Amino acid sequence: MAERRDWEQLMYNIHVFVGGIPDPEPITWVAIAKEIDVPESTLKTHMAEAGYNLTNIRQLGQDLHYKQQAQVNEAAVIFADKKIAEDVDWREFTKLAETVRDIEDRVDNTQRIANIDIETKKPFAIMFTSDWHLGDKGTDHKKWREDIEFVLSAKNLGLIDLGDDRQNMRQFFNLAGVLGQVLSPDQQAIMLRGVVDELTRKNKLIAKVGGNHDEEFDERIFGQALQHYLLENMAAPRFRNRGLIKLTVGETLYSILVFHKSRFKSFLRRTHGAMREHQLSFPADVIAGGHDHEPGMEHFYHYNLAREAGYNFGGETFLIKVGTYQDSDYGWRYFHGSAPPQNYTLVFYPDVHKIVAFTDARDAVTFMRTIS
Repeated sequence: MAERRDWEQLMYNIHVFVGGIPDPEPITWVAIAKEIDVPESTLKTHMAEAGYNLTNIRQLGQDLHYKQQAQVNEAAVIFADKKIAEDVDWREFTKLAETVRDIEDRVDNTQRIANIDIETKKPFAIMFTSDWHLGDKGTDHKKWREDIEFVLSAKNLGLIDLGDDRQNMRQFFNLAGVLGQVLSPDQQAIMLRGVVDELTRKNKLIAKVGGNHDEEFDERIFGQALQHYLLENMAAPRFRNRGLIKLTVGETLYSILVFHKSRFKSFLRRTHGAMREHQLSFPADVIAGGHDHEPGMEHFYHYNLAREAGYNFGGETFLIKVGTYQDSDYGWRYFHGSAPPQNYTLVFYPDVHKIVAFTDARDAVTFMRTIS
């Protein structure tokens, strides 16, 4: 039976080979024997027994079809073009992974460290702001709009956005959070893109940090953050939750560590997360974060010897936890005590390493006018 099945396969191979020879081009036993790799004498003997010669061999395909139909119950199934999987070397998968990672890195516009130069001979102020939660019914949109308009109009004032710009709730364990939006997530996204584009055009946006509402919520549903598309016109650097800014104001270098949410928190100390980031991430001049909706600021001196030794860290340090424009029932029950929006603003000097802190951007701008 095995020998018969082998010849059935060979007969099929002969049919395929002969079918590829255009008529009236001659067919020879030598060519067929070479194609199917059997001795010519054996080929002639078998084909003669089967009733085929060089004149009727082109009928082989049709005869095989009828024979298969007649012997369907006992004939072997022949898969003439069955694709066989290759045994791929594992090293090829590492090369593929490296290629994909390289492409992903090239299309990603986030970073961990950024160098920012502010060319000025006068002090420059930066307002740290976070947790706008645009679109939520508990958000004070009027106050937020007034603050943004002030930044857009004031001289020598920029802002660093620490995340959670949009409420962006499509699902939540508490349905009230989804239904309590006065703007849909789509409208919130369009609104955010508009304000970021205007801040960018007027050179007001210094840096942007992603939060859990604007990035993580998208990643849970879509598998990626839509911020990549909403912020495509933004000139400022974009960080994923945490990043280090090497800020040069005039001739003076400052370090600013920004984050949205820290894994460290204490209900007894508002700036606990910022302190832990200062200790474990980088001892920057300024460490600023958001997320908790509970504002607070600390001022102290640390690593003084490093600054005296000429290193670009140590000495005067500011820990900042900014507030929120949102005052929702959910926040009242679980997080904070309805503190007013608190956008701490720091004035950086261009010719000496000096920082002056204010709890309101308007006070900082007034101060700069008096010393200019």
